[in-house]
Amino acid sequence: MTADPELRLRQICLLARDLEWTSAVLTTAFDAPVVFRDPRMAAGGYLTNTHIRLGDSFLETVCPTDLAWKDSSTQTRLLERNGDCGYMAIVQVPDVSTASESMAIQGSRRGIVAGDWNVCSGSPGAGLAGVESGRYVLGERLPKNPDTVSGVNVQFHPKDFGTLAEIQENWPGHGVFPRNKGAYFPAGNTWQNEVDTRPHGVVTTGFAAVEIAPRDNDPADVCQRWMNGLGAGCSIDPEQPTTLRLSGGQTMRFVEPESDEKTGVVGVDLWAAPGTAKKFDSVVICGVTWTLVVCPAE
Repeated sequence: MTADPELRLRQICLLARDLEWTSAVLTTAFDAPVVFRDPRMAAGGYLTNTHIRLGDSFLETVCPTDLAWKDSSTQTRLLERNGDCGYMAIVQVPDVSTASESMAIQGSRRGIVAGDWNVCSGSPGAGLAGVESGRYVLGERLPKNPDTVSGVNVQFHPKDFGTLAEIQENWPGHGVFPRNKGAYFPAGNTWQNEVDTRPHGVVTTGFAAVEIAPRDNDPADVCQRWMNGLGAGCSIDPEQPTTLRLSGGQTMRFVEPESDEKTGVVGVDLWAAPGTAKKFDSVVICGVTWTLVVCPAE
């Protein structure tokens, strides 16, 4: 059974003390633009963010505000323990209603940490004016109404999945890149307008793999939880019990923490941009090791 083509590692989220400096380093290293800063996140008072487009995937950086530091939020405590670090892995799923229920019963069965739905009149690329949102209820289907764009994001506890885990379904659906210009709410709804003129930069076309170091859990067990939760044809080779295969050659690898005991997202492989020499082999940014790899199709 092969993985559903919708089942993709679509976004990585980082946590940093200095949003502007970290975003500038990332855009320079990966030759990629900031396409969105979520005003609703900033309005919450505790976090600000940027989204950088890598092909049709996204690299988010989140930064706590002064208020978050004053109140000692989850994010500030994580920064105090790990420094700048990987924060979350986000996987696009073909059916959020099914995947949310199966993810919720893995591990300690804590269920949903957070979840929201979003619906907006218009089409992909038309912006988010008039967007409506609300709290997601476990097992609800994504609304798919004519002349609207919609999305659901659901998060699950890092103690069960090795890092803060999120699944996403957005509508209208996604085609094959570079025609993949469907809705993707975390990055807003205008990023699609630049895909035709500049599908990607000269460094990378997107994510090949994520490496996750679970805290106090066996990597093979966590890998199995992700497979059981995501479903949709993802698979584990018995000879590689800590590697989960998604669609398009993407993988999720689960490893023991290194001697520095940093856990969560510790590494990301990026598909090297075709037609040009690799700009680097491996580099560490925001506490994460980034490695350029050649796409097997090339």
